[in-house]
Amino acid sequence: MILAIDIGNTTIVVGILEEGKIKISWRLWTDRQRLADEYGGQICELLRISEVPRHDFEGIIISSVVPPVLREFVMMCKRFFQITPIIVSTQEELGLELRSDYPEEVGADRIATAVGGYHEYGGPLIVVDFGTATTFDAVSADGAYLGGVIAPGIRISMDALFDRTALLRRVDLSPPANIIGKNTNDCIRSGFYYGFLGQMEEIIRRIKLELSEEAKVIATGGLAELIAKDSELVDGIDSELMLKGLQILYHRILNARSEGEGCK
Repeated sequence: MILAIDIGNTTIVVGILEEGKIKISWRLWTDRQRLADEYGGQICELLRISEVPRHDFEGIIISSVVPPVLREFVMMCKRFFQITPIIVSTQEELGLELRSDYPEEVGADRIATAVGGYHEYGGPLIVVDFGTATTFDAVSADGAYLGGVIAPGIRISMDALFDRTALLRRVDLSPPANIIGKNTNDCIRSGFYYGFLGQMEEIIRRIKLELSEEAKVIATGGLAELIAKDSELVDGIDSELMLKGLQILYHRILNARSEGEGCK
């Protein structure tokens, strides 16, 4: 079994991978103040409830965009699992050509979803990830990462609105019955729902024009089901794309390291 961990700015996805399949996964809140022992205790409790022995893991892979939390997780892996985790970075052999201006700036999460997306759906491909930021990543027909778009995420946009307006109350983000809201809550729902739906579709259209060829569009991330399900431009929703990518990267990096050792 492999333990795959994606550390995002808002949530942490933890998944158990076995025989090429995702056995179970959990989402935790990202807390920059939490220590290695606290994360370790939380994950070990989840494993205990799921009746998964923590010493049955052969390896751990982590993608992270939060360096302080990554440091705690590396310590946690060594202390609770006696495993030094593989960290996804451009310093490793990823089996993915990065055709961006500054490859070292491409986030580990975007690398993992691009790898998982191309493996599952082929290319050309556009991956839309609804996370803390909403990201759009383009993958070529031959599997190279071309670049993409970063836009403010839905939740942080909502937080900014409610924090800066005295009279607007927080609402749940659900599709409104009509575009024209008859009350303040429905007005807010319409603004966010159709605003982000329209943003997503326009960016997809422009990326497709720039690619000059028809591309499949796959959405992933926490709010993908809410926004992307009503768009005719989205071909599918895959909430496990990140974990699928981490599973592939684990074996690629491990194999590349083994071959490197063999050449010495």
